[in-house]
Amino acid sequence: MDHRHEHVLVLGANPAWQKTVVCDRLVPGEVVRVKLEASGAAGKGFNTARAVRAFGIPVRLVSAAGPDAPEWECACREEGIPTALFPIRGRIRTATTIQDLSTGQVTEIVEEGPEAADGAELALESALREDIAQVSMVAVAGTFPPGMSPGAALDALSGLDVPVVVDSVPALRAIRDGATCPVRAILKLNETEWKSLLGEAELSAALRQARRLWPRADILATRGKDGAILAQNDGRNFALVAEPYPAGVRVQPIGGGDAFTGGLLVGLSNGSSLVDAALHGMAVARASCLNPLPARFSMEEVAISLGLGRAESVHV
Repeated sequence: MDHRHEHVLVLGANPAWQKTVVCDRLVPGEVVRVKLEASGAAGKGFNTARAVRAFGIPVRLVSAAGPDAPEWECACREEGIPTALFPIRGRIRTATTIQDLSTGQVTEIVEEGPEAADGAELALESALREDIAQVSMVAVAGTFPPGMSPGAALDALSGLDVPVVVDSVPALRAIRDGATCPVRAILKLNETEWKSLLGEAELSAALRQARRLWPRADILATRGKDGAILAQNDGRNFALVAEPYPAGVRVQPIGGGDAFTGGLLVGLSNGSSLVDAALHGMAVARASCLNPLPARFSMEEVAISLGLGRAESVHV
């Protein structure tokens, strides 16, 4: 791919300011004293874009912002991520991650965020259509502000003949209910999201239903420490498996799925097969989970993680 003219486009319509704190013990109903471990820009779209940009690939983020738009643009600029914004009726929401050191458990407290402002859908659609001519691939990541439908965004992307990774429950729900599915779609959710979206108790049943609904799409289900399942549109299915973390390593899983999406896009942009690109995504996710903020990792961590993953043929 010629990066001089093309770039990855990430639609992350519902950004967040991330705060990660740790406590000795999280006890509901009691005063819990915490230490701030890290803070910064986040949200599924930003996390995905940051993971892509970390590999030197040009990326542009389309997201919302309110009165704190200058702060948000500054945070994105510091990461080398150009942005196009549409308006919301308030400041960007905050997401707080609390890690209990006594158990290792992680709790995520996420604000819903403000509603979309007047003209937001039109501004979003305009930003997407303006960018389309120079896009090499696209990710639709995360939720949308209250009052905003994913339909207009999906329509704007519908004619693209490039890979479009849909890592968004609202967008997939809209596609399920009749919105346009991208031509070269890679539909990606985590295991819990797939089962909930399609009303199935087992992941295998959800993936079979997804295959019936979207026969031309590639379908990806991430499973946290258990890796991922990739169901390709050519009928081949793979389990992506990674070695467990060493004992005693503190794992911060929030945003790991976003890093996976970013790593997947990087692999595809470098010409890898979908299986190898997904293995790269899994390695980036694993490296991300070693850090207190999502999609922050070193290339050394990614290289080590790449050596710990493999793909195995499976029946779905």
